[in-house]
Amino acid sequence: MKIVLIGPYFPYRGGISDTNQELCETLIKIGHSVEVITFKLQYPGFFFPGKTQFNNESSKQKIKSRRIINSINPFNWISTSKIINQLNPELVISCYWTAFLSPCLFFINNKINKKIKKIGIIHNAYPHENNIFQKDLFKLYLKSINKYVTFSKNITKEIIKICPLKNGITLFHPIPEKFGKPIDKQIAKNKIGLENKTSYLLFFGLIREYKGLDILIKSMIEINKIKSNVKLLIVGENYEPLKKYKDLVNMSKTQNCISFINYFINEEEIKYWFCSSELVIQPYKNASQSGITPLAFQFEIPTVCTNVGGLSEFIIDNKNGFLSNPNSTDLTKKILLALNSNHNSIKKEIRIKKKKLTWSNFVSELLKK
Repeated sequence: MKIVLIGPYFPYRGGISDTNQELCETLIKIGHSVEVITFKLQYPGFFFPGKTQFNNESSKQKIKSRRIINSINPFNWISTSKIINQLNPELVISCYWTAFLSPCLFFINNKINKKIKKIGIIHNAYPHENNIFQKDLFKLYLKSINKYVTFSKNITKEIIKICPLKNGITLFHPIPEKFGKPIDKQIAKNKIGLENKTSYLLFFGLIREYKGLDILIKSMIEINKIKSNVKLLIVGENYEPLKKYKDLVNMSKTQNCISFINYFINEEEIKYWFCSSELVIQPYKNASQSGITPLAFQFEIPTVCTNVGGLSEFIIDNKNGFLSNPNSTDLTKKILLALNSNHNSIKKEIRIKKKKLTWSNFVSELLKK
């Protein structure tokens, strides 16, 4: 089958770009032809909250993307749809995660030949920040596709509330393989200069208000009273000011047990941070789903996450991970329980789950009529 993918792709960085890469490589592996249409302008500079939208490392891509979409230029949308029609694919897959891009994606999909099937992969039904037009803009995008696919039941429920008759399916977030396999903990610690005798907790990814980092910092106050050799690594770029978190650390006098590694982690380094850690902590206040949980599963690191949104759909409490209420008291109890648990037993369950949540299984379900 000839397929066109519309969405972020290298040299754009981030979870959606990484996901698209593995999706495309899986499609090619099973015999499909894939063309990637990505952005030459995704967000205007003033709109983007991070330091850069682009990957600063070289990467060997099996598919070279066509960087042609300008997200704010309607005349460009016309030319982009013409290029896709000239490619004459049987299927167009587009990625939705923010209302900002809805007009662009709607227009391009709407101008593509009606005989071409259009599937939308929905990463977030609504953005994490409030937007008074988000529901209407999302509805607009849904009108332009024949079928949607989600990574969690939670996202599907949100879609059904606003568009109950739209055809769609719930799948899962596949386990990422591009970042490598699990490695020995001591080797990983030595590689990034961590202390061999210290037990590390990992908060990984972009720092944003909804991710509940303040809850985790408050938990560390109590955890450190009981386990003085446990430290928290906060690893990732901030999309909001760090001052309130650093003030909380200073007020609680937890400077010695909390470290900020405040930059975007290149893909070659990711395995070292995960494999150095005893636990991955996701103290989110709300969530549609997360790419951090499958990443933790890939490196077979137990996860403690809050039971909100679609975040907990990977996790069976006290079996392949741990679920907490989104408050510091319960999170503290769960982290201490997890630290004292049988990690070999948990990792065995994680490996069982990994075999089901593969990219080949995802693509097989995605392409079913």
